[in-house]
Amino acid sequence: MGEGDTGAPKTGGAASSDSFSRREAANEAVYIKQQEQEKLQALKERLSKQRDQLNELEKHVDDLSKGKQQ
Repeated sequence: MGEGDTGAPKTGGAASSDSFSRREAANEAVYIKQQEQEKLQALKERLSKQRDQLNELEKHVDDLSKGKQQ
């Protein structure tokens, strides 16, 4: 069988497939890390908004407490 024929072994042997596997695994790791960074950034933004809302509510409660004390 010649190279490229159906059933013909790939040229380069195991070393070629190992480097391809390593590169593919590295690309997957980069992709996963990017996805995790995007999720982390979204969570940080949500946390910041919730902190702002909590601070606003605390200020409102403080204002109400001061009004009742006077």
